[in-house]
Amino acid sequence: MIEFISQNNKKSLILFVHGFCGGEATWRNGTEKSFPELLRDDPEISENYDIAQFLYFTKLLNLFAKAGKFSTLLKRLFSTSHGKLTNNISIEEIGNLLRTEIRFRLQTYDNVIIIAHSMGGLVTKSAITKDIEDKNPSKIKLFISLAVPHQGAEAATYGKLISDNLQIEGLSPLNDFIHKISDEWLKTSIRPATKYFYGVHDSVVKKTSAAPSDKEKSDIIPVNEDHTSITKPDSADSTTYIAVRQTILDFENNDPGISNLEFQELLDDTDFDDELFVLKLISADIHKTSIREAKEVFLNAEYIRKIFNSPSDQKRLSDLYTKIRKIYQTSYSKYLHNGIPNSGLLLADVHETILKEDKVFLDTFIPFINAIHKQGMLHQLSNSADEEIWWTKDASAGSLKKLLKGAGDD
Repeated sequence: MIEFISQNNKKSLILFVHGFCGGEATWRNGTEKSFPELLRDDPEISENYDIAQFLYFTKLLNLFAKAGKFSTLLKRLFSTSHGKLTNNISIEEIGNLLRTEIRFRLQTYDNVIIIAHSMGGLVTKSAITKDIEDKNPSKIKLFISLAVPHQGAEAATYGKLISDNLQIEGLSPLNDFIHKISDEWLKTSIRPATKYFYGVHDSVVKKTSAAPSDKEKSDIIPVNEDHTSITKPDSADSTTYIAVRQTILDFENNDPGISNLEFQELLDDTDFDDELFVLKLISADIHKTSIREAKEVFLNAEYIRKIFNSPSDQKRLSDLYTKIRKIYQTSYSKYLHNGIPNSGLLLADVHETILKEDKVFLDTFIPFINAIHKQGMLHQLSNSADEEIWWTKDASAGSLKKLLKGAGDD
């Protein structure tokens, strides 16, 4: 279920997801403010974010009170490769419950930032990969991973959460399910931005598991904590709190280290002068300021095409190109029937429509692509000799060749 710590009709939400044996107490250090409460009381955070936690199986906290019950319960917890929990509820099903909560309880939020601990990170990854598999736009835009066993952990390791003296043998590990999620996670480049925190004193989830090898070093953040203290900052001066807070603020400010899609500026006005899309604009007597703008958005579209190059990304980009082509055709039809008076206004009309439809008709599951990239995709289409994208009424490939030949003769 979802429990709100602050609910003030913000557009974005910070959602805490606890792990194995966890609950509300996961985030609290004794009588001090909890992790969610520290963020709630931070003016820069509370200005833009509501804060909540996703709770499940909180009664597990009490079931480990007697060591005699521990072995029996652990066998139930890990008796299958999918890490079945009590009542046959798997991590995958908990992930599905999280998706349901986000879909129906949190539907008013544009962005969800998840801070997940230990097994809660696997729940989160399961939810995200299922969104990707089902081709549903995910609200989860940033994933902050706190001591999550991305590479797996033996069931015996979890015993250290309860007692270092308990011997746990013959229990199946979670690894099969974790590896399945990890494989799906690595297959796509449209997963949300992720920051991996690990405790240097964590004997439950080692660095090699908490920090996947596919990520850049800048995405991996060591802190002077263990497996449980990493979730319990004692004050706003805690390094873990400061690092998580800054990660959220960087995301809010669209920091390049988070989005990896920083705006690319055109450094030389002569760049792309020989490209077909520029020649088409010149032949239509488009103003040089508009041509420079077209070059710059084209540059940014080329940038994203290099980043999002997986087969699934290419399919989504192809769908976007189809929609952008349709927008152009609608505007060009108006232009042909004198609804748009000249070529310059035709270009402006297409760019303006793309801007208006950015989050509607042109909405995409590919993260961080905005109207600038989509305007550039228009000129990528125009840059193809096979595309009938022109900015004058009587244009054709033949007429453009004649124009270029005449310019060469001069």
